[in-house]
Order: sequence, then structure tokens, then C-alpha cells
Amino acid sequence: MKFRRSRAGGVGAVLLAVCALIAVVSPVAAADPADAGCSNPSGAAAFERADAVAAGFDAAALADAMDFGSAKGAYAIQVYRHGCLVGDRTNTGNLPVPLASATKGVTSVAIGRAITLGYFGLDDPLGTFFPQADAAHAALTVRQVLNQTTGLRFTWAADLAGIQTDEVLQTLHTPFAFEPGTTFQYAQAALVLLPKIVEITTGLDFQQFVQRELMSPLGIGRDQWVWLRDRSGNTAVNGGLAMRADDIARLGQLMLDNGRWGDEQLIDAGYIDQARRPTAANGGYGFLFWLNAGDSYKTATVPIARTFQHAMFPGAPRDLYAFVGALGQFVAVVPSRDLVIVRLGIPAGIDPGNLQTSLAAESNPDNKEFLRRVVAAVTDVPAEPFDSPYRYGDSFGPLIGSLDDLAFWVDPVHVTEILFGVGPYAPSNCNLLWCNGRLVPQDIFDLLLDTTGQLGAAVGGLGHGQR
Repeated sequence: MKFRRSRAGGVGAVLLAVCALIAVVSPVAAADPADAGCSNPSGAAAFERADAVAAGFDAAALADAMDFGSAKGAYAIQVYRHGCLVGDRTNTGNLPVPLASATKGVTSVAIGRAITLGYFGLDDPLGTFFPQADAAHAALTVRQVLNQTTGLRFTWAADLAGIQTDEVLQTLHTPFAFEPGTTFQYAQAALVLLPKIVEITTGLDFQQFVQRELMSPLGIGRDQWVWLRDRSGNTAVNGGLAMRADDIARLGQLMLDNGRWGDEQLIDAGYIDQARRPTAANGGYGFLFWLNAGDSYKTATVPIARTFQHAMFPGAPRDLYAFVGALGQFVAVVPSRDLVIVRLGIPAGIDPGNLQTSLAAESNPDNKEFLRRVVAAVTDVPAEPFDSPYRYGDSFGPLIGSLDDLAFWVDPVHVTEILFGVGPYAPSNCNLLWCNGRLVPQDIFDLLLDTTGQLGAAVGGLGHGQR
């Protein structure tokens, strides 16, 4: 097992002796990851593995947590401590699997990389990149897009319509429902502005940028992930990414190490610090990450985000944050435990009377309990007070409980404007039949060509890598 950092010289020896003495006197003191941990994998090499007990776990409790996770629908579970793989039940091998909205977390990391390189800033107004935007849209900032507080009207119907046209144009023409910065909405189409900003400022296709500046330094090949696009070629950052469990873990470890991988600082630590902070609009959300920091949090439920008066992940450390996707896709990072947890899968069961709770991964109590059990298996750090996620009984109610709910889902006026390019909130140069001078068959052909090429490369890459 390699150490992440080497220490030499008389001063280092004295410090090590003092640390050893403290460990004897105080057996619950946290282990220093620099002494107990593994170095970041070099190139495409696998993570080093470590015995659970040596990594500070109760082996039986960790096995119980993983048994629970598997029983609740997980088909890939990986637990990393101090940079070492200590728990592994990955049934997907080298197959890239859909991350759903955990894609948003990867997007945030990529934006952090672009900001670190100096291409743009968190508080840059959108008008800097989109001069065609009106004054209200131009005044929105990158930060507000990242923390989902643009105030733009959001409905699922309108966002799905945008995929059939051009989500960038749609977003720049979407009316406001709230004062920017005041209200959390779990929007989808608005996020497409982020990869477009990267393309405008770097001159690269977003996926080329991601591979060159993020994936390659982490040892992730281009044939190891698939990222879908919308009709107009915009990368679907709201939920279109598929990755291997082993590779998404590298992104979690990068975040745990405050943006450092090996000898390179890929993401500025200041960006990560801000990304993990809740906003006044939502105590459970940062820069496209779900957080355990707030005493309350707003959900991803629709037609309105409901507020629950407790931390998002009861019984887990308050510094836990996660990339989260529908049905139960998780990359959870716990800095206070030097811990990364990957959980990919589906729910073990669905409650028809509480459908959104079952399907929204961050709200399903089985997922919360799995994370709580893994963290509780750590023995060399004082445990969190026990708190069962099941005791809260969170319920979101029916998807459609009133005519207002139905109107939200259908959104007929706004959808019609988007699809046919008419009305005050639709771009005149884009509709269902043609967009930016291109007919829909051209766009569909290009989309199929891109998707087929990525899938073919991924199939060819199944024999490459760790598994």
C-alpha cells in the first residue's frame, strides 16, 4: 500500500512518534489519511484495495450495510476510505451505466475545472456569453444556474419540448416565475447553458473539454463513458451521462481530495468549498450537489419543491454531499470520514401511494439508511447520534392532485410556443420542424450518428480497465 504523501527527516519522525502516542492514549482519534491511505491510481490502473479493519471499519457492520444496499436494489456498491477500495460489490463490470441526474454532479465538477483554468467566473452574468439575451436573462449569473435559483419558469412538459428544439434558445426565452436568487427549482433545460458557456469560452465541444481536462487526468478513457445530446447537439447535462462505477468513483475521490489528483490541482479548492455550501433558497442543495448541511431542505418534487424540516440524510455527518440521480444513483462524499460511497441501482420496491418518494433517490429512505449504515461502520471516528430516516415518514403525495397540478404537467401554452416557434416566449428561428436553418431529419441523423459512435466505442472498451 502506498502513502499519499511521504514524510522524512527528524521533524517528521518526531511528529510520527507524537501521533503514535496520541493514538495509544486516545483510541477513538481519527486516523490521518496521509498515513493510512492509498495514493491516487496512476493512469488507468485500479484503486488499491485495503482490508476493512485496517481502514478503520467494523468489518461485520460494513458487510451488513452492503447487504442492506444490495437487498434494496443496488447493483453496484463501492466504499472507499483514505483513497483505498475497502468494499466492492460491482456487478456491472466495465459497463457504463446511466447516472440519471447524478450527471449534474459531474457537470458541476467540469464547470469547476473550467473556472479553475480561468475561462469564466461564478458571478459572470449570462449576457457575457449570450449577447442575444434580453436584459433580465443577461443579468442571471453562472452561480444562479449552478444552484438552481434562476427563477425561470420550470415545467417538465416545457423542458421535454426543448429537447425537440434547442434548449439553449428555449432557456433564453423562458419567462420568469420568481425573482432570481430567491427560489429553488429543480430545473432541467436551464442547465444546458453551462456546457454552452464552456464551448463559447474554450472553443471546444463540451465533451472534448471534459475528456481533455477532466477525464484524461483521472485515467478515464473516452471509450469508457457515453454522454447523450439533445436535437441541436447540446450535451444533456441534466441527466444524459453513463459511466462505469469504477470511474465515477474517481470523480468522488477528486472531490474528497479538494480537487487534487496526484500532483495536479484540477479543481480549485475554493470552488469545491462554495459548491458544498447551501443557499438561503435550499439548505440541501449546492452547485448541482445534494447536501446534508441544512436543518431543512427542499426536494426535487414537482409541481412544487416541498420543504422538510430535517437534514436530508438523518444519522449521517452533516458534511456529507452527493451526486444524486433518479432511482438511486449516488456518489456520496463524506470529508469528515475521508469516505466515498458509490451506490448505483434501482429501488427494491415502489410505493404507488408515494411514488415520488420511491423514485427520487435523495428522498427514498432506503437510500438514506444505506448511507447511514456505511458511515456508522467507521470505528476510528466518534459515531453520529443514531437517527433513523424511516421515522420522518416524508410523503410527497400524488403526482397529480389537482387541476393546477395537471396544468403544470401539460403546460399546453408554453409547450405549443416552443414546438411551433410562436408567441413571446419562443425563439423565431427554431421549432419542431427546423432549427437554426437545419431541418429536423438532419439533426436526427447527426444525433443518431453521435450516439451510435459513442455506444460502439463503449462496447469496444468493455475489455479495458480495472475489471
